[in-house]
Amino acid sequence: MIRKLIVILCAMMTMALPSTAMEQEELQNLVDEVRAEHDLVGLGAVLLFANGEAVGPVVDGLRRKGSDEPIEPGDPFHIGSNTKMLTALLYAKRVEQGRMQWGATLPELFPDLADTMHPDWETVTIEELFSHRSGLAANPSMLWFITSRSDQRSLTEQRVDLTVKALTTSAPNPRGEFQYSNLGYMIAGAALEAEASSASPEGEVPSYEEMFADVLLAHMSEEERADWGFGPPQVGPVGHGDGMFSGTVAKGRGSGADNPLALGPAGTAHAPLLSHARLLLPLLMSAKGAGDYERLLTPYPDESADYALGIGIGEREGIGRYYGHSGSNTFWLSQVSIIPNLDAILVVGCNQWSPTTRTAISDLERKIFTTLLEED
Repeated sequence: MIRKLIVILCAMMTMALPSTAMEQEELQNLVDEVRAEHDLVGLGAVLLFANGEAVGPVVDGLRRKGSDEPIEPGDPFHIGSNTKMLTALLYAKRVEQGRMQWGATLPELFPDLADTMHPDWETVTIEELFSHRSGLAANPSMLWFITSRSDQRSLTEQRVDLTVKALTTSAPNPRGEFQYSNLGYMIAGAALEAEASSASPEGEVPSYEEMFADVLLAHMSEEERADWGFGPPQVGPVGHGDGMFSGTVAKGRGSGADNPLALGPAGTAHAPLLSHARLLLPLLMSAKGAGDYERLLTPYPDESADYALGIGIGEREGIGRYYGHSGSNTFWLSQVSIIPNLDAILVVGCNQWSPTTRTAISDLERKIFTTLLEED
């Protein structure tokens, strides 16, 4: 307890220090340079420090290729699979509220399925869903992707149906082996919805998307909450991908500009760069030993793993251990890095996916980290 208190006090002292390791103009110059070098449609970045100070967001480029509309700093970016760490965070907050439990098995999460669930799933836990080690397939079937956009049922009903089909058949992959699984996060979303349903048997059951807003965004102003959403952003930039024959083309704002909405818990959220970074501050503080979410950042199932619950873990020269994840629906790319030794969160977004986009964002990250280390 005393050690924990000392860690918290040290973290508070760190938070009180001014974070002037990079000027906004420097970050702007790096974003401009990388966007131009790799010929991207639009690019943006923000640095948020543990004391709440931010550098940026800064952006460069266009909302839509061929238009004359520049990207604005407050524009939303699709975050793709970076939604996963937020789904794990939502579950952690429901644990805090006494609504969910760590270590819960699939029969406990879905009691209505307990009698018909295949034996392969009887002892699989929520942690195994979040760490991609449950044995589930990577995705729902290709037929589901083809037909789901025309499905008139609610998103909750669609996720229930996917859950029943997955958990009443045998595991397609060995339990314990890492198999990145969007389906696992969709089922985790269904588990959150199932608990809400059991608590309100006669009332209106909130969807995962509604719980996301009510729980994760509760501290935000109404205006900031409105900047968050699921599916392709309906204002600001649009995503871009490869054309049928060649070149980069805008994908618009319709249902074909994103994965089916029922995939939400696995990766269809969008948000402005700074608002996204602020939502990750509890994870940064936990990485520094002064927060409540260390479990989400702990390698699973043990220290040999390079993935925790919704976020990857790595080591980088000069910055030590960091936590990171990328997300893309093949029309956007989002990259999150949480760097405890620099007291910083870096969020980068691009409204384009191409063979060079990931290289460009890695290049931008490297240049930002180099600048921070040089000026530290």
